[in-house]
Amino acid sequence: MKRTSSPSLRVWKRGATTAVVLLTLAVPALAQTRAPAPTDRIVATPFDGVWAGTAPASGSCAALEIRLNIEGGAVDGTASEPERQRAAVTGKRGETLPPPPALWQLHGRVQTDGTLKLAGLRSIKDRERQNASWSGRAAAASITLTESGGCSRVAALARSR
Repeated sequence: MKRTSSPSLRVWKRGATTAVVLLTLAVPALAQTRAPAPTDRIVATPFDGVWAGTAPASGSCAALEIRLNIEGGAVDGTASEPERQRAAVTGKRGETLPPPPALWQLHGRVQTDGTLKLAGLRSIKDRERQNASWSGRAAAASITLTESGGCSRVAALARSR
């Protein structure tokens, strides 16, 4: 015995097939995102490079060895207090550990006119932190920084390799 489909069922199948084909064609078009945004290119500045220098001790504050990396006007660096005596640290099991370095994290911007604004953060213990802000001026061969606040240290930096 031969089965025959009703005309309405054939129309429905043809319509469903057409819908599937249209969806198959439409999904990739819908899935495409807008054109990618142009990447932010880093524009070189005359101050780009590695800078190193020191800030002499001031009052009760220790001397700092400062190292900055400047790229496209963004400043990232560290400052450490190598000469300062620090208390020994006791480990979890009671053992004596070497004292941690007094390390500052520095970050900020150098403007096109050569002015700098930096923020400094130093972790002391667990959640204790010390903040400082630095401002200064960059020239072709040197950077001068002044710490705002407690210590008021003045640092002189030169290009490093």
